[in-house]
Amino acid sequence: MYPIYSLIVIFIVGLMIGSFLNVCIYRIPLERTIVKGRSYCPSCGKLIPWYLNLPVLSYLVLRGRCKYCREHISPIYPVVELLNGILTLLAFLLYGFSMTAVFFSVLFSILIVISFIDLQHQIIPDGLVISLFILGILRAGYCIAVYGEPWYTFAIGLVAASLPLFILGLILPDSLGGGDIKFMAAAGLFTGWKLILFALFWGNFIALICVIVLFILKKAGRRTRVPFGPFLSLGIISALLFGDQLIDLYLRSFLY
Repeated sequence: MYPIYSLIVIFIVGLMIGSFLNVCIYRIPLERTIVKGRSYCPSCGKLIPWYLNLPVLSYLVLRGRCKYCREHISPIYPVVELLNGILTLLAFLLYGFSMTAVFFSVLFSILIVISFIDLQHQIIPDGLVISLFILGILRAGYCIAVYGEPWYTFAIGLVAASLPLFILGLILPDSLGGGDIKFMAAAGLFTGWKLILFALFWGNFIALICVIVLFILKKAGRRTRVPFGPFLSLGIISALLFGDQLIDLYLRSFLY
């Protein structure tokens, strides 16, 4: 077990990165730079000083309102920060201080950005998919070189989920966007074929349950477009954190 202060530091780092993810979520769809320019209130345009830009804490202190114009601050900001902090902490708790934990933490951050942009704008920007491809290449190379994993595990992962989605897109053109297909290709390169298939199944299952609930509550109709990226992201996160254990449990139960 790690010292408590180490876990606190990891969590705080995750929160700080989450604050930057909020910048990405806001600026990338607007095609604005994310590497320079201070944070500002989207309502009044006032620059936000550093002491009012502390992850989660500033939101609580300001009670969810801008100090200057008193407009409401979206709760998405602290949610993203907390989510990234928790996932970063989970990665290091499960995989220790290792490159695997680093790779997973970076992936989780990208998935958070993809999910919230898709929720708000129903797009998955190509820049984020390219970033995921690069991360997948690095992780695949690391696993092959260090752990001797077969190269075809990742090569098959590239098409294991994306190809079925591509075929589905040809059959039902309005069922999903091209961004989802490219997204799952990049994610499959990162995870390998076994976990990306688990992610696809689990993501579809959760999406189906949510759509059924929305229909029952009359919050969605036949023409309602539901962003698929968040569900796929949730499937990928679940696969990486618990997929191997769940697959092994299923196989042992099935064989028994």
